[in-house]
Amino acid sequence: MRKALIVSSTAGFAKGFLLHDMLLLQKMGFEVHCAANSKGIVTFNVDEFFLAKGVIYHQVDFSSSSPISKQSFIAYRQIKRLLKENFYEVIHCHTPIVSAIVRVAALYYRNKGSKIIYTTHGLAFPKGSSIKNKLIYGLTEWLCSCISDAIITINWEDYATVKKMKCKKVYHINGVGVDTNIYHNVNIDHNEYRKKIGIKNDDLMVLSVGELSLRKNQQIIIKALSEIGDPHYVFVICGKAMVGEGTTDLLQKLAHDLNVRLILLGFRRDIPEITHCADIVVLPSLREGLGLAGIEALASGVPVVGSNVQGIKDYVINGKTGYLCNPMDAHAFAEKIQLLSDMKIRNSMSKSCVEKAEEFRTQVSWDQMEKIYKEIINTK
Repeated sequence: MRKALIVSSTAGFAKGFLLHDMLLLQKMGFEVHCAANSKGIVTFNVDEFFLAKGVIYHQVDFSSSSPISKQSFIAYRQIKRLLKENFYEVIHCHTPIVSAIVRVAALYYRNKGSKIIYTTHGLAFPKGSSIKNKLIYGLTEWLCSCISDAIITINWEDYATVKKMKCKKVYHINGVGVDTNIYHNVNIDHNEYRKKIGIKNDDLMVLSVGELSLRKNQQIIIKALSEIGDPHYVFVICGKAMVGEGTTDLLQKLAHDLNVRLILLGFRRDIPEITHCADIVVLPSLREGLGLAGIEALASGVPVVGSNVQGIKDYVINGKTGYLCNPMDAHAFAEKIQLLSDMKIRNSMSKSCVEKAEEFRTQVSWDQMEKIYKEIINTK
């Protein structure tokens, strides 16, 4: 039977974002295998989950943070062994470190007919990156593009960058897809739900959804709200802190020192409801492949103030679905947040927000991936 391999850094990433690709390959007649790292924090039974989906799971000890390390060398040997035991007609890898390891390991099998596909969920050297990042990550991506049959990007800035590399087939898709219906069909008592999370009726709720990390850059919003200096503004963050970055303490101290109201809600399963409670959603990331939280906000009819980086630029349209700012410019964020404090302006954008989000719904992404798989697999 024809075999296909999906590879990602963690089993959670594969479950959350790559399951449809696996099911699509099964539909196309492939026995699908998945290689990922399930060690560490995992919130589901990995073996049972993939077995129930008819996917053969392989544990590989990938590192998501150390490209040159003992762990990465071990992962390379594990992948080499897996490829020796199974001939995969399609090898589709995700995330930068993993994809570099897999593409090098699969070079021999590519020469034997395997198709190597890489999806970048956001290049690590966007416009404005340091020279160091461009040299390290840019050179690595360029070299690996020479041994790729196809590269898939999820934003137009990355697409333009990858088109300048050596891979002959470069594609763009509208991300992994958002189930916009979940955000359309929210039925809550708005004031009561806000009250549950500590927001008063006359407060202006500024929401950020995503991990607490230096890359997500939430501190710039605290600085912006301090500049506004109005106690009715409340900054609410939903998300877990990245291990080892100390962002929780950093944000809490900064908010205390600058007299900004900050509510950290941690990981939540009611994001659609909380998003509908928000007046404004912010996405101040330093880099962002796409930023599903921004699209989810638009699907809820809530405008976004976001950084003018990578994928955020694809759906935050100045004056229509929100505003873009330099991610390091607290004054610009303060200015745009104040502008959206006017309910009439927010309401005037709501329809455009919902319409823009529909471009990123799951079916659009699924159709794009099916077309790409069929083209690549049928290429002789």
